[in-house]
Amino acid sequence: MSSHDSSTPSSDPLMAQSSQPSISMSNGSRRRTDLTWGHCREALELSVGCKKTKLVCLYCAKVFAGGDINRFKQHLAGAKGEVEQCRKCPPDIRHQMLLNLKGNVETKKKELEKCKQISIHLMHNKGSMKR
Repeated sequence: MSSHDSSTPSSDPLMAQSSQPSISMSNGSRRRTDLTWGHCREALELSVGCKKTKLVCLYCAKVFAGGDINRFKQHLAGAKGEVEQCRKCPPDIRHQMLLNLKGNVETKKKELEKCKQISIHLMHNKGSMKR
């Protein structure tokens, strides 16, 4: 008889079942901090000869041939117009992705406003230097 009894749950973390998808990270990753990466996998077998790695949704198996993680996030969030909505995405994940997308829009607005303020300040300083 082996040391692992088939009637007891495995304590091996690789064998343990989780309600959250695991995050797939390759050694060359630089932008894998977004939680959305935990809901897709890189399809290296489908990316041979392609410039961009293809992503596969862990819920509906839809393949994304380009774009970025934001596009995939729109898929999970069910954002209208950009990409096809994932029909198998759990409601809590969909809500999380919607909040994340909304936060991204607000952050971009703040950055744009900051850039405008810097431009105004620089133009004002440049004008006062000519005098």
